[in-house]
Amino acid sequence: MFKKEYLYVSLLITLVIAVAVFIGSRSPEIDTVYPEERLQLQAQDFAISTDNGQLIAGITSWEEALTIFPQGEKLGGSTIYHPENVPVYLTFSEDENILIAVHIFGEGVSTGRDISLADSPSQVVERYGPNFIRFSIKNTGNQDYDMLYGQKDGNTVIFQVRHDRLSKIIVQHQLEN
Repeated sequence: MFKKEYLYVSLLITLVIAVAVFIGSRSPEIDTVYPEERLQLQAQDFAISTDNGQLIAGITSWEEALTIFPQGEKLGGSTIYHPENVPVYLTFSEDENILIAVHIFGEGVSTGRDISLADSPSQVVERYGPNFIRFSIKNTGNQDYDMLYGQKDGNTVIFQVRHDRLSKIIVQHQLEN
């Protein structure tokens, strides 16, 4: 009886490993193109402008954000806030309650260099320059990619391009320890 159970367990482990290898081999390869020099973002690059007011990633507190956007919902028990009728998600640090990331997924919100989702990727390059890291899935053409501006310190502005149009903007500013 013991040998039969051992055989079943061995077959099950082999099957799980085979499935994992199969799934891993099907994941797309990412093509990453680095510029010769990365853009050093300035303080104003972390500003987000809306009709209600301005937020600055790395500076704006939870309380300040609520004065600008008093209506909205906190998502789950997390540190993410979604203002009512504004196409953004605001992420705050757990301990300090400071805005550390803004996900823009609709029009009417712009970056510190006045880029919104209504703009084109070429307008991004005009305002931010050509020194971005370009991420794309290999062999998919030039219509879907991400443009990452900033240094290796986690303080970045990311423009997600889908079908050759801006689809999302992410502004991140980590707190200094």
